[in-house]
Amino acid sequence: MNRILAATSLLIYAFFVPLFSSAQENGSISAEAFGALPEILSVQISPDGNKILILKTINGEIVIVTKMLGEDTIEENIIPYDDGIFNWAIWVSNDRILASVKFEGHEDRAKNLRVSSQRRLLSMTWDGNDMINPNRFRKRGRTNRAFSRRQPQLQDRLIDILKDDPDHVLVQMDIDRLGEPAVYKLNIKTKKRTRVLKGRRSVDYWMTDQNHDVRYGEGFVELKGSRGVRHVAYYRKSINEKWITLFDYDETDEPRPFYFEGFTKDDAVVYITANDEMGNRALYTYNVDSHKKINKIAGDSDYDIVDVAIGEDYELEYYSYYRDKPDIVRLKNHGKILDQITDEVFNGLSVSISSHSKDKNKVILNVSSPKMPATFYYLDISTKELNKIGQSYGGIDQSKLSMKEPITYIARDGVEIPGYLSRPASGALNSPTIILPHGGPMARDGWSFDYWTQYLTTRGYAVLQMNYRGSTGYGEEFRRMGYHEWGRKMLYDINDGAKWMIEQGYSDREKICIMGGSYGGYAALQSIVLGEVEYKCSVAFAPVSHIQGLMQSLKNAPGFKSYKSYVESEEWSLNEASPSFNIDKINIPVLLFHGSKDMSVPIVQSRGFRDRMESADKELKYIEFEDGDHFLSDEKHRMKFLMETGKFLSEHLK
Repeated sequence: MNRILAATSLLIYAFFVPLFSSAQENGSISAEAFGALPEILSVQISPDGNKILILKTINGEIVIVTKMLGEDTIEENIIPYDDGIFNWAIWVSNDRILASVKFEGHEDRAKNLRVSSQRRLLSMTWDGNDMINPNRFRKRGRTNRAFSRRQPQLQDRLIDILKDDPDHVLVQMDIDRLGEPAVYKLNIKTKKRTRVLKGRRSVDYWMTDQNHDVRYGEGFVELKGSRGVRHVAYYRKSINEKWITLFDYDETDEPRPFYFEGFTKDDAVVYITANDEMGNRALYTYNVDSHKKINKIAGDSDYDIVDVAIGEDYELEYYSYYRDKPDIVRLKNHGKILDQITDEVFNGLSVSISSHSKDKNKVILNVSSPKMPATFYYLDISTKELNKIGQSYGGIDQSKLSMKEPITYIARDGVEIPGYLSRPASGALNSPTIILPHGGPMARDGWSFDYWTQYLTTRGYAVLQMNYRGSTGYGEEFRRMGYHEWGRKMLYDINDGAKWMIEQGYSDREKICIMGGSYGGYAALQSIVLGEVEYKCSVAFAPVSHIQGLMQSLKNAPGFKSYKSYVESEEWSLNEASPSFNIDKINIPVLLFHGSKDMSVPIVQSRGFRDRMESADKELKYIEFEDGDHFLSDEKHRMKFLMETGKFLSEHLK
């Protein structure tokens, strides 16, 4: 790295930490090092480019840290919050911050006492003073009637920052009717709130144009008397014109027509991404009057466009693919200059912009790779000064980490399955192996640092992460292949990946374990039931084990019909596809973890599975994390998870 930096024409020095910190030089590969919460979660630069805001972990707690740029003599401001966990934080002006906090609380005081994940806004000066919740809801007494106006569960859904009016922002909240968010202009100092757009039954997401006018809305409505779910999008050319329906279809049976990406200078034309002739998401302009595509701007023969950015001048700034690695195509002059600088300094790494000043001359870069946890830099494009701020996992010995190799294999029915292979740093073949399917399941694994994977490879295991059918990023056809295949072909793809590892000589067939979280945890249990691979053990975190039970717990959730239709199949029953009803087929050791306050997959899923395994005298170790959630958000739980997993795998695979 020193050689590369010295060869550039940039002036490089560090305001905040040395370019090479002692933590990295003397790093560790312990469970404590990998299990620690990221030291830095995000970095934001103020509009004038003179200050930074860091969401940071200190002693296991997430705090906000603010600091003037380039003035090391000035102490940083450390801003904690005791009644919740910071979720995100941003600048709304040069001197004021808006933050989201999450905590567990009652979902709706007017109707029930169900506990769920709550989110609130906090407004404060940049040094942490004058901290308030800008949303005010009056209490009128202690009877049910007193709470006739709802306290919305989600109060942090920011729609727009009014850059020429720093005292106000636009937010959406479902105050008047559950699930029908209206848009409000909120004064973040005085708490005054004015409704600017009434909610609609079919819209749960609103979007503004570059003039801060609400001109797009999208959402879902369940069709009564059927299993259908109506997905609808509305658009208007100005706030004085009527709403136009852009699309309206049944999500359970029909493919999505397109994704709305942004506005153009012509109020009759918008940017969309939609399937092209190859079946992959491409970028188009679209006429809202004729309901037809106009011009294809960009596309790829194999991969979806996954992100699009439109500037304040309505012009396209960049679009990105996720091929084997992230690929960002920047179009404007600032972007091209940035590419020249980053290609020279960070060649071969993934570089994205986390934040930029109003004039876009000062940017915060997020630089990473599978072997390099997210590292944040401050770059002044005009002077070409580059300064390291810090990194997310400074305590890890990066020299012992493994690269992710993009691979593909052919599933039993001929479908090509992409994925990533991480091998021990030694490069040894015929290794003990972990099959690690991702959660979701409508998600994907990518070319990035993954603390689970790197913890495993540093212990001598090869790790296969496959993007089984139904994963995102590989076209609409590939994604829809996952419909009704939750309990069959997705699992076949995973097992076929294990067989491929053996055939290619990467894995010792006598030393293979399957491991995952959420849907990946379900797969770690149900793949055993299928009996196609001789796995030696299974590790499951927060798994679904009883699909019908999960459906019961979600029946009142928004979008339930769509989810139910996605999961169910006419070719197999829910009980056939549920590990809890197939205990007799699970004949290998299982290590099971679950958080007691998991709001995504209820704890009863794992408690019931544990009881059935114990009744059948099966080999199971069950660890329940008190107050744990679905995401291993607690540092102590993360460390415990890794330590116990390491011991379990060593016992059964070494």
